[in-house]
Parts: sequence; structure tokens; C-alpha cells
Amino acid sequence: MQTIVIDPGHGGETEIGDSSPNNSVSASGVLEKNMCLDIARRMRFSLQHGSGARRAEERGIDLAVVLTRETDTNLGLADRAQTAADHDASLYLSLHCNGFDGTVQGTECWIDRKYMQPKFDLQPGRKVAMPGPGVPSSGVRNLNVDADAAFAKRVVDAAVKALGEFDSGAKLRSARYTRNQHGESYEPPKGVKMQGLGTLRDAKLGTGETNCRAALLELEFIDHPKVDHLLNGGQASQVRNRVAGYVAVALVDAL
Repeated sequence: MQTIVIDPGHGGETEIGDSSPNNSVSASGVLEKNMCLDIARRMRFSLQHGSGARRAEERGIDLAVVLTRETDTNLGLADRAQTAADHDASLYLSLHCNGFDGTVQGTECWIDRKYMQPKFDLQPGRKVAMPGPGVPSSGVRNLNVDADAAFAKRVVDAAVKALGEFDSGAKLRSARYTRNQHGESYEPPKGVKMQGLGTLRDAKLGTGETNCRAALLELEFIDHPKVDHLLNGGQASQVRNRVAGYVAVALVDAL
């Protein structure tokens, strides 16, 4: 039995802007947390009854699918990752949507950085941890960077392929990391980025025992009006189903 844990981001806030400034809001006012839960449920359906289930049957894989939350509740980052450890998960995908200034568009998938110790960008009066590989001085590292990156690449490519069937502007957002800025030179696959995120921490995921691969998908910038119309307009159910189905198949293929 192979277990996939899907983590719908955020949850628990009752009003726009209430207690979670990172909970993005679409151009028409739809909260990220609600979109993520809906798409996660569609992914689970695909893995249990749809295209994901058919792919698993083709490959002779017995699947179990677990969501970190079923309702509008807000779990801590460690608790979300702990769900993967509790279920001996092979894969852990945290699902989110981005927001910025209403003009940016694109899809990206994050993995945990190579080393726990970050490279710091010095700014007046404070130190800001940079995304990227970090530096090895702490001795604590991501146990399976290459496997995480390959997993994230499958997921992000599937998401963009699905979105691209409805939006010619769908694209990957990529990153390159230099030694001077980020502690180590590293160029992940296109669409994959690296940052120290609590929900992707190996110690909580149980990676040492299960080799669990983990990634965080930022599906799109939902404050962009075109993206908002795509995911929340008249074709929303069709678009969300397509994303869920394509990503579900990618999850099975990653096992």
C-alpha cells in the first residue's frame, strides 16, 4: 500500500484577512484556503475513482489518500507534516495559491532547501533568510533533495499542462541560486524552487523511515483577474477537475 498525503493550505480564518496575511485572496474575493480544499478533494476523488485511480491500477499500485484537513481548520506546519509520518506516506503535497499585485502569473513548486542553515541577506537592522540551498554549517540537511526535486517537477509540469489547456499564458516560474547570494550554486528543474518551509521538514515528515518526498505547489496567482476568472468563473469546475486529474496522475507516476 502506498499512501499519498495532500495538504490543503491554510484554513480556519473566517473572514478575508483574519489572522492569516498569507492566505491569498482572488481578484473576486475567493479565499485561497477554500480553493485549496476544493481542489485537494478533487485530487483525492481522481486518485480513488478517476484518472489517478486508473493509472494506479495500470501500474499495479494499491493507493491510500489522506487529506491533512477536511474542514475549515488551521493546522500548524509541523502538524501538517506529521500527518505524513503518521501514515507512512510516500508522497506529501501541500497545495497553495499565490497572490502579489494582480499582474503576476505563473506556477511554481517548492522543495525544502538542501541545508537547514540559511544564507542571510543583511538589511538595515535585521537579517532576512534567503530562499535557496543554504549553507552546510549546521549539518542538518534535506535527506533527499534530488528525489524531492524530481517529484516537484512532475507535479508542476502537470499543473501547468492542465492550466495551459484553458489559458495560453500558463507558465512555469523558475529560479537559479548563486553561491554568493544563497550559500551554494544550484539550478533546480524549471518550475522548481527551494526554501526552508516548516511543512516540508524531513524530521516531521518521517523521511528517514519512509523516504517520503515532499513539495509545495503554488498553483497560480489568484489575484490576477484572468487567473481568477479561470479558477472561479463559469468554467471553474472543469478547470479545477483538469488540474486535479493531471496532478493526480503525476502523483501516481511519482511513486
